[in-house]
Amino acid sequence: MADGKRFHYQPSAIRYQLSRILFFGTLLRMAKDPHDQSGGVAITTSGSAQVGRDVAGRDIVYNVQGADPAVLRDLEERLNQFLGEFVKLHRQLEEWKELHNVLQDLQVRFANCRSYGLELGRGDESAVGVMGLFTKSTRRAEQAERLLHDLASDWRQCKLTLDRLRLLATGLRYTGAAYDPQAHTGPGPMIALDRLQLQIDEALHDGDRNNVADLVGAFAKQNDDYLYLADKALRDVAREINQLPQQIRLTP
Repeated sequence: MADGKRFHYQPSAIRYQLSRILFFGTLLRMAKDPHDQSGGVAITTSGSAQVGRDVAGRDIVYNVQGADPAVLRDLEERLNQFLGEFVKLHRQLEEWKELHNVLQDLQVRFANCRSYGLELGRGDESAVGVMGLFTKSTRRAEQAERLLHDLASDWRQCKLTLDRLRLLATGLRYTGAAYDPQAHTGPGPMIALDRLQLQIDEALHDGDRNNVADLVGAFAKQNDDYLYLADKALRDVAREINQLPQQIRLTP
């Protein structure tokens, strides 16, 4: 039975106390390979009371001799349930962490583009007289051209990071449906970022500074929202892992 963060078993045939069995390091190593579906706990019993453990491949095998086989079968089932839950959560944690890191890189790289977008979105300052309007308009056009050039240069670097994010999203296995760019299915934030990329590319090509400013702001917000989602998911999964039993104890 579970009591707090421990499993307590009291098999009458066991005449000794098996102290705490800490094997989180082994579980972590087993969880590292997401493609290997093998691994588990096998507990066998025979002969006089002895305890031993073998690690063969990705299995943990305990020989607990002299114990009640029914109790050990129940223990083995519980251990494997625990192991399966731990490995699942750990893989989710790793996947969310990778997403979080790439989204954070994209946010940092996009900071300059965001600044250029804010500059482009500013309205022309008021000017007095026809000559004043002409001068201000000419100066503003030259400034906008420089801003568009600088934004396009930085945007090319941002798209390299976006490519990394897209590649990661297409291979998702544990945190939701994988992204399919052709079918436009998968994580909503990724679909939105890809759509905004195409729209920004088109606006930059056309030199549409007003539309570029709006699209850059929308891209920045979508990136921020996706990063917040990944950050929250990381904290939620970590909390679930911390709520798993920390020890397995057998008591006589």
